[in-house]
Amino acid sequence: MTRPSEIHSSSASSEKSETSFLIYVSIATKPVAPKDLVDLLTVSRGNNTAARITGLLLFKEGKFLQLLEGEKEAVDRLFEKVKSDPRHRSVITLLSGEQEGRGFADFSMGFQNLDDPSIRSLPGYSPYLDTPLSADGFSDDPTNAQRLLRIFKRTALSL
Repeated sequence: MTRPSEIHSSSASSEKSETSFLIYVSIATKPVAPKDLVDLLTVSRGNNTAARITGLLLFKEGKFLQLLEGEKEAVDRLFEKVKSDPRHRSVITLLSGEQEGRGFADFSMGFQNLDDPSIRSLPGYSPYLDTPLSADGFSDDPTNAQRLLRIFKRTALSL
């Protein structure tokens, strides 16, 4: 079973100032094996901690939904890397802006593989997690991506 993962960062947790955030979706250019996800997370968590980036990554059916938060320059720099990464295509910004503090301060990259069938049987599972991770899935209201991430944080991370 894939469990949500978290990395605590005391410097990020105490940060209450204005924080830049960006939510994007992308499609994997080739099939992503569980080991590929573990490797991606291992490298990304180290890089994100060094750059003081926090956030959450969801993976489902070859698609990624990610929220990045931190200093604007760091978020922009990381997003440019994502857009040029050959493992991604159709990288689309759903929502970006400024917010008071961090919503995912304790996560250098929280993660959940929503393809894992055992997720549906866990207490707190929300059918809203069945939302397709695509621009089309959020085109009517991009703030639904934020709601999905918050629901994930409240339900899946509290298991």
